[in-house]
Amino acid sequence: MGKYLARRILTTIPVLVGISFIVFALVSFAPGDSISLMLSNETVNVENVAKLKAELGLDRPWYVQYVSYIGKLVKGDMGRSVQFNRPVAEMIGEKIGNTFKLTIFSCLVSLCIAIPLGVLAAARRRSIFDYSATAIALVGVSMPSFYLGLLLILFFGLRMGWLPIRGLPTYDSTFLKQIRYLILPSITLGSSMAGILTRLTRATMIEALGQDFARTARAKGQSEMGVLFKHAFPNAFLPILTTFGMQFGSLLGGAVIIETIFSLPGLGMLAMNAVKFRDLPLIQGTVLVFAICFVAVMLIVDILYVFIDPRIRYD
Repeated sequence: MGKYLARRILTTIPVLVGISFIVFALVSFAPGDSISLMLSNETVNVENVAKLKAELGLDRPWYVQYVSYIGKLVKGDMGRSVQFNRPVAEMIGEKIGNTFKLTIFSCLVSLCIAIPLGVLAAARRRSIFDYSATAIALVGVSMPSFYLGLLLILFFGLRMGWLPIRGLPTYDSTFLKQIRYLILPSITLGSSMAGILTRLTRATMIEALGQDFARTARAKGQSEMGVLFKHAFPNAFLPILTTFGMQFGSLLGGAVIIETIFSLPGLGMLAMNAVKFRDLPLIQGTVLVFAICFVAVMLIVDILYVFIDPRIRYD
């Protein structure tokens, strides 16, 4: 296991380097000028722009800028934000906690919806409950998250007044208060994953319930609930876990939109502001953190395989 983990960690390094290079190239060669955005209309002239570019090192060739960025990154320095004139690592550290809370709570919402619906739909195949669960899953997959978020804001926030629709409370507020602010964004963000996992859970459970071990368990007098959750579900869980890990990246990407809709001060909104002002160091830092989180989740999924299915061993 130790050798496998070391090998997996080493293989992620080229991936992260490739991501940083692609993002650097896309932002560097995109039309527009971030320097002009930093200067007021009265100070935008050739001399001031050239002076500021020299101070920030943006007058050097792109490959020199990229090598310099990688060298600082190895030392833990993500550079300074062009627009806000603050260390990128410090800004990300202030916002990443809110994004983690939103993402984790969205995962919990997705699993709490998908697992019961998928298991019961498979147990009651071709019933009204099965058709209803399938319809709910299709709606979750098909409906755009930004549209669902606006509907939830309109109904539960503005008309009913049950839940807050923007922002987050301070860290010293109660846990229940923070949960209230995360309910609508988490449902919006997790709806698509819930639909995907519901359909996958139903399909894998139907396949598992048709295997010989399920029929043997019933023949020995095992209750139907025991067959479902003690025998069938553990054998159907590996595909669900794999898809869950892959969909985690979608949640991180969707957080950019959801945080903007609900005005959540997280990493997604920080990335949006970075793109708006073409803040190259901040764009690179946020995208790199997103990539590291996704790679880490996929590594955790691989490790969990061993604990869920003892037959899996890594040499």
